[in-house]
Amino acid sequence: MVFDRELNRFVCEDEDPESNTLHQPLLKRNRTLSSRPLAIVGTKVSYIESLDYEINENDLFKQDWRSKSKVEVLQYVFSKWLLAFLVGLLTGVIATLINLAVENIAGYKLLVVVKYIDQEMYVY
Repeated sequence: MVFDRELNRFVCEDEDPESNTLHQPLLKRNRTLSSRPLAIVGTKVSYIESLDYEINENDLFKQDWRSKSKVEVLQYVFSKWLLAFLVGLLTGVIATLINLAVENIAGYKLLVVVKYIDQEMYVY
């Protein structure tokens, strides 16, 4: 048995790595960069954790993902970006409406205060 660094597992020497698609990586990693970046936390050196909340990476998901065509993959990626854009757009529209409501309420308040001052209906 030999440890294959690309597949990150032990393989038999007579086994063809291309024949078992279940253990093939989805993406080829760039081997020039460190796959485990280090950070100095206090006095200890620790690995940096990624907070990319992706779906579970299990063998069934990987096999299903490899069976998709390029068009299906592009549709999936496009729909993710479209959903992110729509969430951002909706957030911006709601923030604009809240800002307009606050400005209008402050404007009405100013008009009422000015009216009371003009009528000298204020308390000393």
